[in-house]
Amino acid sequence: MTVRTRRERIISTPAELKAIADPTRTAILQVLDDRIASAKELSDWLSMTHGRIGHHLKVLEANGLVEVVRTQKVRALTEKFYGPTFTHLRIDLSGGADLNPLTFMFGQAAREAAPIDEQPFDTFGRLYATRMTESRAREFQGRLIQLADEFSESGEPGEPLFGFAGAVYRAASYGDTR
Repeated sequence: MTVRTRRERIISTPAELKAIADPTRTAILQVLDDRIASAKELSDWLSMTHGRIGHHLKVLEANGLVEVVRTQKVRALTEKFYGPTFTHLRIDLSGGADLNPLTFMFGQAAREAAPIDEQPFDTFGRLYATRMTESRAREFQGRLIQLADEFSESGEPGEPLFGFAGAVYRAASYGDTR
């Protein structure tokens, strides 16, 4: 049995964001979340060419998202096996990346989601706006983060992959007369 400790990776640069926003790289990271794999194994599992997988692995490796965790001699070649450098990703755009974090996060969730006919739920979420104090909004944000952390730590190997997206944010107040 493999015991994994929590290793959080903070994504903050445009290059890192671009690296995880690509659907092929997202698929590679999802496979590597369950097991280490070689480029050949990834190309077989994802039904993509070895060259395409190799290119995307280089981008992920250059951005510190995957690493070679094992090598194996196969005939005259050395086969590399890759694994993720993290167990949890967190996006931090406070450093001035020219991107709206809500747009990125929910866009990424939409890119990762399975087709609608494969979803087991008849309702996916809620979108509300309500007036409250900033301290009350911070309280909701804290509870949401706790729920997200609980969600990410409750994975069960071999079970279907589910995603979680949530945010508490200040909504635009159009026509507010206060």
